[in-house]
Amino acid sequence: MKPAILVVDDDDSIREVIHAILTQAGFQVAVAANGEAAIALLKRSRFDLMLLDVHMPRMSGLEVLAAMKKIADAPPVLMVTADSQTATVREALSLGCSGYVAKPFTPATLVERVRRVLPQQD
Repeated sequence: MKPAILVVDDDDSIREVIHAILTQAGFQVAVAANGEAAIALLKRSRFDLMLLDVHMPRMSGLEVLAAMKKIADAPPVLMVTADSQTATVREALSLGCSGYVAKPFTPATLVERVRRVLPQQD
């Protein structure tokens, strides 16, 4: 069974690129355009990993991470962002993210980081 990944980014073009890269690499991919949509999807579907943008309107990636603590069986999270400020990285890690993928990224880097963070499939 293909690992299920949720991609959350408010930028349509980035969501589409990540979706295409991960689909081509053999993953099952769902997308959400904002934090509220991501939380709703997490409450009704199971994902093996979530890729999450830090800066989004209305509900930031950091706020999504905080809200995920209330969701049973929440997946690991990779932040996908151009924000590499130490304070932001520290806060994301303290909220439970498993790592970062810096924008811009190459397809190979994205897939390698995803595979590294994905829980081992039985």
